[in-house]
Amino acid sequence: MIFHLNLLHLVLFLGAAAAMYLALREIRGRAMRHYRLFLLPAVATLLALILLLFELAARQPPWVFGGPFALGLAVGAARGATMLLEVDQMWHLVRPTSRRALFWVSLAVPVAVALEIGGALAGPPGNLWRLAGAVLASLAAGLLVGRAAAVGVRLWRAPHVNLRRR
Repeated sequence: MIFHLNLLHLVLFLGAAAAMYLALREIRGRAMRHYRLFLLPAVATLLALILLLFELAARQPPWVFGGPFALGLAVGAARGATMLLEVDQMWHLVRPTSRRALFWVSLAVPVAVALEIGGALAGPPGNLWRLAGAVLASLAAGLLVGRAAAVGVRLWRAPHVNLRRR
């Protein structure tokens, strides 16, 4: 351990970079395969679980993280159910049309990781920062998973739009 950091902090940093890369690919507005909609929520959930394990090791109650995750699931599912989609059923392509909220939600993931790393560098006075980072990551993961689940359900019955010619 160097400066109260371990290898999981490196994994968190690389995961936050991967989350931003995946979010920026989706925000560009290009048509993409269906499975790419689920990569960002998977990375965000993995990062939230790592932060959750840090806080459970510090003896924080697990319900503190379940509440924001459940709230994020509900809000993300509502967002995914109401957003406009363009789906090419023949080539299995999708283009979400509204992406502004995705940018802000995905930006919460690196902020949560930065709070964790900053809190670890600060030592015991930074424990509140670490807790805030874990709660923020849990909320963001819930939002992204709820959105992806609702969009995934909607993909089956969405009307066909030819996205290969655009």
